[in-house]
Amino acid sequence: MPGGSVRTSTEAIASLGTIVGAIAVVILVGVEIAIVYAIWRYRSSRVGGIPPQITGNTRLEVIWTVLPAITLVVVFVLMIGTMNEIAAAPSSYQGAMPLVVRGHQWWWELRYPQKDGTEVVAANEIHIPVSTEIDVSLQSADVIHSFWVPQLAGKMDLIPGRDNHLRLYASRTGTYFGACAEYCGIEHAWMRLRIVVEPADRFQTWLRGQAASRAAPSGLAQKGEQVFTTALCASCHTVRGSSASGAAGPDLTHLASRTTIGAGVLPNNDASLHDWVADPQRFKPGSFMPLVPLAPDDLNAVIAYLRSLQ
Repeated sequence: MPGGSVRTSTEAIASLGTIVGAIAVVILVGVEIAIVYAIWRYRSSRVGGIPPQITGNTRLEVIWTVLPAITLVVVFVLMIGTMNEIAAAPSSYQGAMPLVVRGHQWWWELRYPQKDGTEVVAANEIHIPVSTEIDVSLQSADVIHSFWVPQLAGKMDLIPGRDNHLRLYASRTGTYFGACAEYCGIEHAWMRLRIVVEPADRFQTWLRGQAASRAAPSGLAQKGEQVFTTALCASCHTVRGSSASGAAGPDLTHLASRTTIGAGVLPNNDASLHDWVADPQRFKPGSFMPLVPLAPDDLNAVIAYLRSLQ
């Protein structure tokens, strides 16, 4: 546990769920016992004729009014305490690794601030080291989005003009899945993300690789870069080390290292990448990536180039 005493968001939510679940079980058992007792106590073989007609019982009515009210107050207080805990002030993140997550329609921009003032830029696939507290700064480039990785943290909105903070912590390595949890337009359902939690040394290797510019292409990929930078692609996407410096779409410098494309809409392989570049509206109607007419040879060259961006 980070800091030895601070609970993570998921631990706080799980604890609240356990307590509320236990309260619900006690209520369920109590109600079922009362029903079974009433069935047994007032069965027809025991009570002959018309049973007594009871019009009211003040003591019982007070009990079943007061007890539920006390239960709701207890749950409310526990819930408020948990909400305050997971919405800790940014000042509590001293020593945490910073990460900026910026929501766009409909993809995730990721920035890892470095000590030298630079930033490592990626998209849609977050990598973090295991057993490390992360201070996630949540921002929006357009409309309200919501960051949600159920296994690691609660939901937190990304609001234009506001910087929200979320504490992220993973005690086990693995891949965790998340999505935008606030309706943000036609392709809201395809605004997904992955969080890859890995050992610290592997994370540092990944981070150094993401900080580097693209490797110089050769062969068909070299032709693909020429097509990419002269077509509309370069006006929307950045590939560091080339003349492509667009900011409207995801940074593609290391596209081939990602698991999916289109913020989760397709797996990242040759066939899917070919289909996506040829007609993105087929898979993500309404997205801002236009159909760019390319001759078959040029399209194949662009795909070779994109696959070279490791």
